[in-house]
Amino acid sequence: MYQKQVTTFEIQFLDSINFILYFYQKINPMKKFIYALIALVMVAIVIYAFLGGFKSIEKSVEQDVLVHIAGYEYVGKIGSDSLERLFMQSKALVESEEAADAVAIVYYGEADPKTGAVHNFMGVLINDAPIYKMPKNWEIKTFERKQSVKGCIEANVLAMPTPDDMLAELRTYAQEQNMETDSIFVEYYTGPNQLCVELLGK
Repeated sequence: MYQKQVTTFEIQFLDSINFILYFYQKINPMKKFIYALIALVMVAIVIYAFLGGFKSIEKSVEQDVLVHIAGYEYVGKIGSDSLERLFMQSKALVESEEAADAVAIVYYGEADPKTGAVHNFMGVLINDAPIYKMPKNWEIKTFERKQSVKGCIEANVLAMPTPDDMLAELRTYAQEQNMETDSIFVEYYTGPNQLCVELLGK
């Protein structure tokens, strides 16, 4: 019967494992806990980095901004069923229509801090191709500006910064560029792990 020969590398690897286990058994319980905690933290850092948690937002100043969005105007609370339906409707269009490049959510200012109400225009960012199956009561709106600041990031949703964090960073970036901004901003969801936020200029 054929027997696999053990290589020198495998012997050294097994010896190293045995040494680690021996060393671990000899240390006191408190040190065991500390070493285990350090190992967990290291694993968490590696996973966070793998998910894209340390990626920075790619920021840019856009010129001659012309944004066409097909969608529906919404005024109400964040997290409502109707808002969720609108999002799923938009997502389905992105998957089925060549004209739809991304789910797009226009915010006419931030949510009311007391009531949580928002004024949105939600739908899809459209290109020059014709859109064939636009849902009933939807319309196309155009947002035109001389300038805007835009930030994009690609990371797993578990490690991705929130749109609010991105918006705050874009406002700081706009100030550094001596650029006046509007209260209107747009979120673009181009893929499951991709998010862009565009803050329109005045």
